[in-house]
Amino acid sequence: MRQKLEMIWQAHRGELKSFILKRVRSPAEAEDILHDVFLKMLTSLASVQRVDHLRAWLFTVARNAVTDYFRSKRPTSELPEELADPGLEPSSASPEDMESCLRPMIEALPEKVRAALVLADLEGVKQREVAERLGISLPAVKSRVLRGRLLVRRMIEDCCHLELDARGSIMDYIRKPKGCPHCGS
Repeated sequence: MRQKLEMIWQAHRGELKSFILKRVRSPAEAEDILHDVFLKMLTSLASVQRVDHLRAWLFTVARNAVTDYFRSKRPTSELPEELADPGLEPSSASPEDMESCLRPMIEALPEKVRAALVLADLEGVKQREVAERLGISLPAVKSRVLRGRLLVRRMIEDCCHLELDARGSIMDYIRKPKGCPHCGS
């Protein structure tokens, strides 16, 4: 086995070194990466059952090693103090305030939409079971729940300035000065 590995390495070493040197441009660093490729070959070939295209596999290992090398050399810098931990500042409004505002909003929804939304989102009933309880189809439940969520979101946006995260989820809110037309606050 050892002789076979030596033959494989000798057959591909020069080609791999040229491949790496074209990307790294420093002979010493290319040697280090080539050494990493050799170690990966020794450790992986013993555990890998079968490699159909050994040359292609070695070049993939070399390409990944070059990528890892550049990733480790990527410069990093510290964040300014004001950006280091933005989530710790206390909110201007409490979640309890939002809860007291949400109840009238949900009560203002049309009955069909409200029933599906309350069962699915507030009581945690699976939508399939909501469909059975209400005697309607699953697509109808999905439509009503989605419509209810959109209506409540619009009502919230009418009375509050929202701070959203990258996914569009509400992170914080501030009541608009004119008050809320839906909950009266």
